[in-house]
Amino acid sequence: MRKRLLIAVVAAGAMMSFGGRANAAPLTDTTYTVKGGDTLSGIGSRCGVDWKKIQTANRLANPNRIAPGTTLKIPGSAACTSPKPAAPRQAPAQPQPAAPADPNAPAAPVAAAPVAAAPAGFGYGIQIHAPDGDQRAVDAVSDIGFNWVKQQVEWFRYEGSPGQANFAGLDNLVNQANAKGINVMFSVVKAPDWARAGNSDRSVAGPPADPNTMASFLGRMAEHFRGRVKAYEVWNEQNLHYEWGNEPLSAGRYVQILCASYRAIKASDPGAVVVSGALTPTGVNNHLAMDDVNYLSQMYGAGLRGCANAIGAHPSGYNKPATAGVGWSAPGKTDFSGHRSFYFQGTMQAYRNVMARNGDGGKKIWATEFGWASVENMGAGPAPGYGYAAQNNEGEQAQYLVDAFNMARSWGYVGPMFVWNLNFAPVAGNADEKAAFSIVRNDWAPRPAYHRLKGMSK
Repeated sequence: MRKRLLIAVVAAGAMMSFGGRANAAPLTDTTYTVKGGDTLSGIGSRCGVDWKKIQTANRLANPNRIAPGTTLKIPGSAACTSPKPAAPRQAPAQPQPAAPADPNAPAAPVAAAPVAAAPAGFGYGIQIHAPDGDQRAVDAVSDIGFNWVKQQVEWFRYEGSPGQANFAGLDNLVNQANAKGINVMFSVVKAPDWARAGNSDRSVAGPPADPNTMASFLGRMAEHFRGRVKAYEVWNEQNLHYEWGNEPLSAGRYVQILCASYRAIKASDPGAVVVSGALTPTGVNNHLAMDDVNYLSQMYGAGLRGCANAIGAHPSGYNKPATAGVGWSAPGKTDFSGHRSFYFQGTMQAYRNVMARNGDGGKKIWATEFGWASVENMGAGPAPGYGYAAQNNEGEQAQYLVDAFNMARSWGYVGPMFVWNLNFAPVAGNADEKAAFSIVRNDWAPRPAYHRLKGMSK
């Protein structure tokens, strides 16, 4: 899979930028140093260059974040004008949250099912990249004492034509995990071209035109893996434009897909847990991203409550400890600060408030992806837009992960939590932004986080 940085609004310093296809090669170049308040489109306007060209020229793996101080190559431009002073940012209007439900109150269990009911309580998980099976990865999960793995399943790779699904590689992974007593969650994304609308942007993966096509695929998947795959996450970060195929962001349309998929999964495997697609933490509200708390509220308005056993979340911590409250920052780490979306606790508590406000406080939040990036001893600096990965040392990365598990377990309303990630350093190489989150190096040598998670009380 391709990991993207979680978009978040900044009170001090982090910027939004957005990418697409590159155009023809430039004739001349200049450079530009990113300043607070800059966006890639704004830089392109001042330099007279299509922002998509800037993305391509700088190989921005995640065009949704550019950090102050970053020097960008500007293709086809001799000079750039100075930016205009930014207008004060107004926070998106949001309804006042109700008081959260008592975090010590027991969560309502997932409804009893006649077949292989999945564990309903807290769990220790990690995302791996092993779509065809990887005994080394599964053995590592077992070694650290975790009882869940997550694998992202790109739908288009498994159903090249309608009704013709092949799960052979995934069978290998599931069999390896089950043999070790490890529960499996599939996070299913990216519709095949045949299932998308005719006018879809094929440069980026996106959702199906008809919710029933995904429901049919998931129903057959759940039948095939009945009792062997314990949970299904339906989509991923659908409040972000390039996870939604550059199509109009719509919580209502997503919930239609979720509800159809929920019914199909439950018909095939009543014991499987269906998790709503986790949102990307952000405070932005425009055609490119939607504030995740607003989006979650809209999901409830569209019928979420009856179509999921658990609510997915991606509570990233950036350069902040797991225990940090909203607004906290340390000297030298004042960027990526201020807004709720930069804080592990802030995102989890905000979701809990929305759930309680909608009468759904009995469900658990599944942190289907969380982690802290560190490039210390990884042989490469931070990828563009991931500057905070140089602000966390390996000891902090390890401590923050352990603290997150211990704190969330004490809240009582959290289900399995999945560290992002186990093995993307050996899969993608140290220069890739995903490697900074990995708990093993590119030669599979354990990082400090691996040892701390292994020794953590579970």
